[in-house]
Parts: sequence; structure tokens; C-alpha cells
Amino acid sequence: MFTGLLEDGELYHRFEEVVHAGMRLGRNLWLDGRSLAHMIENDVAAMSGAITSQSWDRKIPILDQGQVGSCTGNAGTGALGTQPFFDAVGKAALGKSADDPLADEKFAVQLYTDATKVDAYPGEYPAQDTGSSGLAICKVLKKRGTIKGYRWARTSYGLLRMLQHGPVLQGMPWYNAFFEPADKAFIDANPNWASSGLAGGHEIEAVAVDIDTHDAFNSVITYANSWGTQWGDGGFFRMRLRTYEALHSVDLKQFLV
Repeated sequence: MFTGLLEDGELYHRFEEVVHAGMRLGRNLWLDGRSLAHMIENDVAAMSGAITSQSWDRKIPILDQGQVGSCTGNAGTGALGTQPFFDAVGKAALGKSADDPLADEKFAVQLYTDATKVDAYPGEYPAQDTGSSGLAICKVLKKRGTIKGYRWARTSYGLLRMLQHGPVLQGMPWYNAFFEPADKAFIDANPNWASSGLAGGHEIEAVAVDIDTHDAFNSVITYANSWGTQWGDGGFFRMRLRTYEALHSVDLKQFLV
């Protein structure tokens, strides 16, 4: 792995991946200091109001990245295919592929391909399957004109606020224990997940939150993964907010449409 700080305030980190057949990862970390100006925490209106349970309707099928490290492209495609972004921009962007998992996956891989050309890492797919970043996905979609922009969150409360408005792209370190979700597809059911070892970085789409009004950190976030419907709960998994708090090197992005 490597970590570096570029001259213009950009931090990047590439994860070494522990490859599991049919469960590829592929997310690298790329943070730009200028993004601090675009945090949801800076938006008084967006941060105001009650925090309630939310579930955003994903209109496209669960995808399967197979042996390609395209999780960033898959998560971005998933967000385009989830309300309210689907009606706003996703339906037009995805076109006839919106109800075709193979066509959707082709779209996701092309999005990943384009992201590898603009990200901070050497190597471009398909010549080199180096993985990419959520930031690169957002930059590509903005350059295409698919989205107007994107915003970030840096706190667990910011994540909950974002989920009041729509799905969220979450890049996170992925631990070996997470590959085998337990009952109800919780990846953090094993309290010793942190000692299972880091497998790499993964990008997923947060689509719902069930708020625990007694203990906010016990709130449950539901995510769409990109390993097919045979994994987890039909391709979805769950994680408690306290696990998010325990993770490091997490980045949260939400499209602006």
C-alpha cells in the first residue's frame, strides 16, 4: 500500500487487497482538502430538522462486479439507480439498462474505467485493474453532466443527515470478518471484527437507516453491495452506526442533482 500527500492538499491511499473469489474490493482513498468547503456539516439548512428512519427505493437490480475491482463504479451506478436520484438523473443516464443487470454492470464498469483515468493512482483499467476512488466517480459523473455536483460528510451525524435526503456512497476499510455477514446480514455481528485483519478498501451504497431513538449509535444502516444477490440478504447488508464510528479512513459522498 502507499499513502501520500500531494502539493495541492490531496491525500491518497491505496489498499493492498486480500482477494476472495467472487467478492472483489477495489476502493482506494482519495481526499481533497478543498472538499472541506462542501461538507454537509457546513449547510445549516441541510443539517436542520429531525433525524428519522429512511429507506430509499433502489430501482435497479443488485449488481455483481465479479473479478473486477469496480466497486466504486458499481456503488455510483447503484446511487444513480436509487430514488430520488433515479427519477432526477439516473433514468436518463442508464436508459434502457435500468432494468437489465448485465447492462447496468457494463455501465458500472465503464464508469470505473473512466474513473481510473482521472484518479490519483497510476494504472488504468482494463490494462491494470488498480481500483479507484469514490471521489473519481463523482468527478466523472459531474464532467459527464449527469450530476450537478456532490457533497461530503465527515461525521456520523453528517451521514445520518445525508440519509435524510437520499442514498450515500461510502468508501470504507473492509475487514476479513465482513465477508461473511451473520444473521440478518450484519457484517459487524462478530464483536472482534477488527482483529480479523484488514482485507482492503470497499465502496458501497447506503440506502436506508433505522434510527434507534434510545441509542443513536445502535441505529442500523442498510447497504447495497455489488457481489450479486447470493451474498448477504439478497445482495444487501447491515451495519450499526457505532461500527462506522470505530472505522478509520471512511469517506461519504452524496450526489447533488
